[in-house]
Amino acid sequence: MTTEDGLSSGWGAPVHPASAFETYSEYEVVTAPRTMTGHLFHYTNTAAAVTGILPTGTLRLSPYKSTNDLWESQPHYPTLSAHHDQRDLDAGFPLWDEIDRQLRLHTKVGCLTQDVTLPSSVFNPDALRGWAHLSLWAHYGAGHTGVCLRFDRDKLVTSFLEHAGPAAFAFHGPVRYLSSQDGPPTRGIEVGQVAEFGADAVALAYAEANKDLLFFRKHIDWDSEAEYRLVLLNQSTEFDCVDIRSALTGVVLGSAFPQEQVQDLLEALKPYPGVTVEYLQFLNRRLLCFPFEGFVPQSRSLSTQAWPAPRREGSLAERLLALRKAETEANARRQAAEALIQEPLAQLGEGAARLVSQLGRWPETEVDSYPQATAVPEHLRRRSPGVPGEAIHYERGFLCVVENLPRQSHTLTASAAIQVLDDEQLRLHALVNTEHWLPEGNRREEHWRSEQEIDAAGAQAAVAALLEELTAAVQRTRTAFDDARA
Repeated sequence: MTTEDGLSSGWGAPVHPASAFETYSEYEVVTAPRTMTGHLFHYTNTAAAVTGILPTGTLRLSPYKSTNDLWESQPHYPTLSAHHDQRDLDAGFPLWDEIDRQLRLHTKVGCLTQDVTLPSSVFNPDALRGWAHLSLWAHYGAGHTGVCLRFDRDKLVTSFLEHAGPAAFAFHGPVRYLSSQDGPPTRGIEVGQVAEFGADAVALAYAEANKDLLFFRKHIDWDSEAEYRLVLLNQSTEFDCVDIRSALTGVVLGSAFPQEQVQDLLEALKPYPGVTVEYLQFLNRRLLCFPFEGFVPQSRSLSTQAWPAPRREGSLAERLLALRKAETEANARRQAAEALIQEPLAQLGEGAARLVSQLGRWPETEVDSYPQATAVPEHLRRRSPGVPGEAIHYERGFLCVVENLPRQSHTLTASAAIQVLDDEQLRLHALVNTEHWLPEGNRREEHWRSEQEIDAAGAQAAVAALLEELTAAVQRTRTAFDDARA
């Protein structure tokens, strides 16, 4: 069952519409089909991009021991085994330390972020994009003042593998995140092989055999990074690099990117003529991405204008108490009003379903309905609790929308609503509109409107009559609608 304020929780208490929307929006993101694009992103500060990455055409691979996750920056101890006649070999911590040195000191890693798209029907289809990770902007993108570099994944991986050379191991792939792990479940190290081939050779063979467990597992605390890795294992202990010149496809500016650094960035991008530049804006807890046109929009300055004094007299505590009282009383009246018109509300819902079914038979149209009280004129709509005006305890309605296809240039809307007033009086509304999209501005036309006040006792008969009148008005308006859409 639905209520005026949103979806029912199923336990008798109504859910606030904001809470219901939040829950649904999160459910959408979690359950919607996900598409992994061919892009990878790398967050960095502007100085690193402008003076290092872009001029040199390379992305640095950093030592594995410098990573943030303790699973990687600290040693792990693989199982050591020995044949019966080799147990006198000095194994234990000295061997563990040597294997660790060979692995972590000689391993370099490039960290990138995967790019995921959601269907356009999702409220926020960019929620999982590679450029939309707030924590990565905060940690690696210089507090949103930096940039996010976009790469073609296949071209970057090809460049990485070509650079690795025959004497190195090069691995790449997505990271898997785990809640718990008591040491990676790797195949252990045989002491006899260490004595025969050397700790360096055994360490490399161990890394190759267990690469996924060693280099592509992180604690779940880091799963928001959606990381894709380039892992290089060779005999060097220095930084390494991968050539990005053929793989770089775009640059995304952080939401706080400074305008004074724009020229330096554009200068550094001159060797990359095919690269696109975009910028981000943060609004209402959401990152929005726009094409960059040479300047960064500045954040709005906070207003210094003083807000007028409240109409209500009294101290802050007194006014807050009065507001809470008004909310409580309005909620009680709303619940009573909703209970009063349960049957007329059900009638209204059934009428909306019938109307949608009829309208759905119109050729070359798309029809949908929404729980909205748009049939109520603006000046008659319910005010917030405590605000002076006509006492309207509850209002509920539906809106049917008919869109012309294939191009949505003509729209017909049919709506109806019920309001509950004082003394069990009801006000019924119905409306039929059309709107035509024109280059000089949309043209809206009201074709029919009905408004009447009745006693709650006669609501069912009045609602039935109103739905009949609304259906007839829609049919009369169809001729003008069809003529307009040719």
